[in-house]
Amino acid sequence: MKSLRILSTSVMAGVAVFLFVGCQSDEHHDHAGHTQGSAVAKPYPLDKCIVSDDAFDHGKPVLFVYQGQEIKLCCQDCRKDFDTDPAKYLSKLAGTK
Repeated sequence: MKSLRILSTSVMAGVAVFLFVGCQSDEHHDHAGHTQGSAVAKPYPLDKCIVSDDAFDHGKPVLFVYQGQEIKLCCQDCRKDFDTDPAKYLSKLAGTK
């Protein structure tokens, strides 16, 4: 009985840690499915993929928020390129409104 109580307490503590730390510890996963706080991302200003410069006419764009900026990509392969060197692609947003 005592070991069951220790086990259930440990599980509850693990869940509590995940709820408090959770996705905040990994900046490279997709936050599109949930919100953190009340901050609103800056809207994506381009009408094409920030990585490939392709139009979004061949399927649903890949959407995510990176450091407060909404990003749209034409495909998941471009996400890999973006994650490798975000600064390279974010420079394309400089001066856009």
